[in-house]
Amino acid sequence: MKMLELASGERIPRVGQGCMGIGGEFTRNSAQVAAHVAALELGIDLGLTLLDTAEIYAAGLSEEIVGRVAQGRRDRLFIATKFSPENHEYSRVIEAADRSLTRLKTDYIDLYQIHWPNPSVPIAETIRAMEDLVAAGKVRYVGLSNFSAREMRAAQSALRECTILSNQCEYNLFDRFIESDTLPWCRTHNVIVIAYSPLDKGRNTDGDERLELLYTLAAKYGRSPAQIALNWLISQPSVVVIPKSVNPDHIRENAASADFELEIGDRQLIDRVCSSEPEWVDPQAIRVSVDGEGARKVYQTLEQALANPMRMSPSPHELAEFIRNGEPVKPVRLVRSSDPRGRFAFDLVEGRLRYWAWVIAFDGARAVPAYIRSRST
Repeated sequence: MKMLELASGERIPRVGQGCMGIGGEFTRNSAQVAAHVAALELGIDLGLTLLDTAEIYAAGLSEEIVGRVAQGRRDRLFIATKFSPENHEYSRVIEAADRSLTRLKTDYIDLYQIHWPNPSVPIAETIRAMEDLVAAGKVRYVGLSNFSAREMRAAQSALRECTILSNQCEYNLFDRFIESDTLPWCRTHNVIVIAYSPLDKGRNTDGDERLELLYTLAAKYGRSPAQIALNWLISQPSVVVIPKSVNPDHIRENAASADFELEIGDRQLIDRVCSSEPEWVDPQAIRVSVDGEGARKVYQTLEQALANPMRMSPSPHELAEFIRNGEPVKPVRLVRSSDPRGRFAFDLVEGRLRYWAWVIAFDGARAVPAYIRSRST
């Protein structure tokens, strides 16, 4: 397994295992726990010893499964977990960490990450709690997730004793949004990028030309298109990937994606052909529905988003302030609409909070940045 050396001298694998979906999505599903345990154990045996989970995954069951897997092999693992925006206040960070430690059945977390920014709580308060967790020996490294360059600067400025180890962001050949400012900032400041959804949930990329290129290169190297996509990501300095799979063949594929080198010319070809720019779409052309995100909490109307009855944090209104101030905000995801009445051109499948924030920010008068799939699957 290709390894990445941290500033401390510790080494972590360039390919780890994402645990979103382990034990369920946003609700607990115990039906496949045994299969999920076996999948993680297989990955560990193949060198995928970085396990990334979060308190929100499967309502805590994902962490419990990781804790079960860690028994008897804790010293071999680098366990990362995340706490949610509603827990950014000092006392709630500490409490969230203690709950995660209990579920993980361990007395320390290797990497503790802020899952999403929350502008309603001063970042200095959240960071102070994380540094106190480090001082107490409960956390080894401080990490971020889904932070922009500006937000990372603010977080780093709030730190007194620690530095930011990593920023976990979605990064794949379809969604390359972090390349605008987040990835350059990470490279300049020696911050690792942990790429989640590196295979875009099994799709690899979108568009006939891009897919054809991956298949052509797969034939050239005797690899799969997924391995080509993963290898392109980890060929970049300080990028590690955390694909999630419970399929044994796919797990073996993921592990072997670090066992070869793409030629420089082929890396440059992928970079050029698989470039990805968001499109700008009239918000009135977008249908909001719950399909595509399962049990995730969503608002389906502007009235709901403005009232924020589920007390989402940050709220759509708070995120709208960021957008009005020019803060880079990740594009939403759309597919061509299946609306039988033809009222909508697109269905919104990811980024509902961001969608409502854009609508609120400009009273629905400005287009929304979006990545649009040519096909729904």
